Amino acid sequence: MPASRSTPRLRLTALLLCATLLLVAVSERHLCAGVCGELMQLAGLAFISCAALGRIWSSAFVAGHKDASLVREGPYSALRHPLYALSMLAMLGVGLATRSSTSTAGLVVIFGALYSAAARREDRFLAEQHGAAFNDYARRVRGFLPDGAAYHVPEALEIRPRIFWKAFLDAGSLVGIYVLLRLADLAQLQGVTPTWFALP
Repeated sequence: MPASRSTPRLRLTALLLCATLLLVAVSERHLCAGVCGELMQLAGLAFISCAALGRIWSSAFVAGHKDASLVREGPYSALRHPLYALSMLAMLGVGLATRSSTSTAGLVVIFGALYSAAARREDRFLAEQHGAAFNDYARRVRGFLPDGAAYHVPEALEIRPRIFWKAFLDAGSLVGIYVLLRLADLAQLQGVTPTWFALP
């Protein structure tokens, strides 16, 4: 089965998230301890949960239709790349869940660059596939900054369950990452894992 255009990005994402888990397991983060740390982790959970739910909703409109047609309804009526924007929100949540300002900033910068590049590639692909229709859409709808006034949904929607199911798996994996981060953090605080360095 040939790899899709997103396969290298997904592999890099998995690698970076594994590295983040390891970083949390072997680092002290005293600056964001106590109540401050708990608030950061709760905010992280809120962002990850919103991103997971938003990705499911967005996928309802695009799953199975992405390459065949130009999707311009639902979240895609308010911004061109809702899945990437929501993934960025999730990565901000992951960063906050680490209780480290350094990790948070690093994840936002790295994934910001990664998703921006992916969005540019997707725009080029859609422009080749749909020509003037996409160019008109791109002029009216911003890539990452949503326009709530432009948001609209159709009366009915065709959903392909076998493809749409992946959105639930993706959402579950985001919540799973949060759980693993909390467990890695707890292991570090309890001295189960070694402390190799400290992070702000």
